[in-house]
Amino acid sequence: MAACTRLRHNRAMKRRLPAFALLPCVVLAACDAPAPRAPPAPVPALAAGDGSIQWQGRLPCADCSAIEVQLQLQRAGTRRDYILTEVYRAAAGDARFLERGQWRQQQALLHLRGSDGSRRVYALLPDGRLQPRDRHGRALLPRRDDDALVPVAATTAP
Repeated sequence: MAACTRLRHNRAMKRRLPAFALLPCVVLAACDAPAPRAPPAPVPALAAGDGSIQWQGRLPCADCSAIEVQLQLQRAGTRRDYILTEVYRAAAGDARFLERGQWRQQQALLHLRGSDGSRRVYALLPDGRLQPRDRHGRALLPRRDDDALVPVAATTAP
């Protein structure tokens, strides 16, 4: 009778095999990362010349479904005005607010001061979007990358 050979298994190799099998999956998953969003059209320099720039977007809301925001900055000579429209979308009905005032730019921050004394701060992101900030210019938490207003129009005076 032929001798029965018993196969020996390397138990350590059994434990390592699943890790090696997953390695190509991890590498392929990293290669399949989604393409970055195309940046919005560049925004003309805020401090250069007369004209206006407009942003809009939907921001999160704690007690409504969203806040639709439209912000227009206007510059004529030394005068810098803004018009901010916010529409709070809620099941019980929408509430629309209009605010006017003066704006100033301090590095990458826009400071808005309403005619009623209200104050707001937005960060001008490198891609031209505006992101709401606290009164000291710090990011609001929790923050998502899409919590920003997108530039939609810009005009310059001749």
